[in-house]
Amino acid sequence: MNNIGSKFKNGLGKAVTYFILLSCFAVLVIYAVQRFGGDYAEQKIQEQLELSGLAPFVHYESVHLDPFTLTPSLENVSFGNEFSPWLRFARISLNSYPINYPDLDVDFWIQESPIDSLSRDTRNLMRAAGIETLLGKGSFTSKIEGNKVSSSFALDIKDIGKLAWASDISILDQNIAMDNLRSDVLASFALGQPEALPIIYGDAIEVRSLKVEYEESGLIAHLVPKSAISSESTENQLNGLKYASQALGLAPANSKEAELIAEALLRFLKQPEKLTLTLSPSSAISLKELALLANEGTLYKDSKMELSTK
Repeated sequence: MNNIGSKFKNGLGKAVTYFILLSCFAVLVIYAVQRFGGDYAEQKIQEQLELSGLAPFVHYESVHLDPFTLTPSLENVSFGNEFSPWLRFARISLNSYPINYPDLDVDFWIQESPIDSLSRDTRNLMRAAGIETLLGKGSFTSKIEGNKVSSSFALDIKDIGKLAWASDISILDQNIAMDNLRSDVLASFALGQPEALPIIYGDAIEVRSLKVEYEESGLIAHLVPKSAISSESTENQLNGLKYASQALGLAPANSKEAELIAEALLRFLKQPEKLTLTLSPSSAISLKELALLANEGTLYKDSKMELSTK
């Protein structure tokens, strides 16, 4: 009996020793993955920032690598001026490793930011939206197959709403680099000049489909309070929206398309829940053609647009 007990104790001791050694080895492996994998991820991220021309605008505190999912993340990121940025992010995670550029799969969390901690442009937008603190999260994916690029974007801003966007485009000019295209798109929207894109890429990019959804959680209620809707006649509101469609190049004010747009927008303003815009042309249409249709005032009809509410 004593011999059995002694063997059991020895076996248990060896098992505990092996477990401790294995645990130490696992810790060392995890540390090595985090250390050297994180260094490699930071090197690749910095390379892409420099290639895209975004390096002067993106500032981050550190790069963290999750040793279990191999997801590299930038921690405490500011975009724009380092001391008065357009946005502050708590974390931006790249959901692939090694980084499979130019395909992207990104999650991000906007750091809770008081209005006076951000740039003047962002402060103006926040005041217009009626918020004093910016907080949100989002994601972006983009996959390339040949000359076709499928992308999706989702953004959820507290007390503002949820925005979702999905597009399928074709790139006709093989000399266009995706890093240049993405940095130009970011820069054009950040500077409030999206109309620059048809000028730069008018003949080089075709749109096959586009879908944009907005789900209200405070923005419309602030911009267009119900008291403002109820104080004006339905006829005047519809007429105003029809002329707005004409001014935007969507449809002539006296057209059936302008009437459909006005009715959908008024339904949404009276009961703001979800608004969806789709563009489904019969065949792929270039950015230059879209701009020409807008100038002619027939964009809604000729690009097969549809505006709908929930």
